[in-house]
Amino acid sequence: MKRVAVLLVVLVVLAWIGSKRVPRSERSVAVAPAAVAERPQKQAQQPKASKPEPERPLTLAEKKAQHEKWFGAEMIVAAERAVRAELKDPDAAQFKEVRANYTEEFGVVVCGRVNGKNELGGYTGFRRFVSGGKSVILEGRDNVVDAWVGACL
Repeated sequence: MKRVAVLLVVLVVLAWIGSKRVPRSERSVAVAPAAVAERPQKQAQQPKASKPEPERPLTLAEKKAQHEKWFGAEMIVAAERAVRAELKDPDAAQFKEVRANYTEEFGVVVCGRVNGKNELGGYTGFRRFVSGGKSVILEGRDNVVDAWVGACL
């Protein structure tokens, strides 16, 4: 145990001495000579930095793309879970054309089609669904037409 303590003290002292030997002006990362020779030319070629543009509000298309990118994958997973919870045989669910969509009215919603099994074990065919992640509007059970038109088109 004493050897470990002595070794630790020696390492700390060496690190402290090493930090004192390097002057403060040389602590930055060294630049290769070729890079130094190229630097003035690059600076001369670049125009002077202008003032940054003031931030403008996002257009509806930009906002839509941003929200779909940020929340799309998470919302799709949550929506598929919610749709599975509504089906007779959740493990047999087949999804297609699933996508996240952003609207000003509803925010990010997930639209798609699901094929599930009925009580007899046969597939019912693909039905449209709209989900906000927790609730589901499912074709055949709910009036999906209004939600589909408002959120998915």
